[in-house]
Amino acid sequence: MAAALETLLRPVAFVRTPFAEKFGVPRQSGLVPAAEGRVEFLPEFAAPEFMRGLEAFSHVWLVTGFHKNPPWSGSAVVRPPRLGGNEKVGVFASRAPNRPNGLGLSLVKIVAIEPGVLRVAGIDCVDGTPVYDVKPYLPWCEALPEARADWANSPPPISEATQVIIAAEFAELLGEETTQLLREVLRLELAPAYVDLEKQPRDYGLAIAGWNVRWRMGEGGVREVLEIRKI
Repeated sequence: MAAALETLLRPVAFVRTPFAEKFGVPRQSGLVPAAEGRVEFLPEFAAPEFMRGLEAFSHVWLVTGFHKNPPWSGSAVVRPPRLGGNEKVGVFASRAPNRPNGLGLSLVKIVAIEPGVLRVAGIDCVDGTPVYDVKPYLPWCEALPEARADWANSPPPISEATQVIIAAEFAELLGEETTQLLREVLRLELAPAYVDLEKQPRDYGLAIAGWNVRWRMGEGGVREVLEIRKI
């Protein structure tokens, strides 16, 4: 049975996103509404019949594969960033990408349905991520206000927009849409949990939407773009 499943599990699509590398990808879907993706179906799944009726739904689940990850380390525990990167929990009590089967789950908003393509917003995948399935989101059974998540019961911290500094000349080169995307991404907590930025401001590089961006995480949580270069 397992061998048969492994034979049947194959991508139906690949998603194109603004994120060329893992660093800078939102840790959950929906955190960056400006992050759009194109789910490009393989020819055998691109016929309009495969998405017939999908216009009745506003959101879908994408079942994806962590194709940039190394093979599972075999560890039963992980260190979630939400717990400061120090406390361990079981891999099945987390959404860590390093897991026995490297499958991801993303809830994204449908932007448009085009021939062979599903455009979505709020994506949290690296460019080229394989998509194994697409399933409509059903709010009546999948949105449970009474559910609890204890240490992950609220969204991760998102800084104020005023804490992201993008000089006017950079914004002009990037364009309005990419500037907005970059601003939303930099508002996230991208630095490793173990770094004390009050004592140790650091520069980082980020590849996003065809641009290499060098930026500084400094005192008071300020993020300042220092340099941009077209890839």
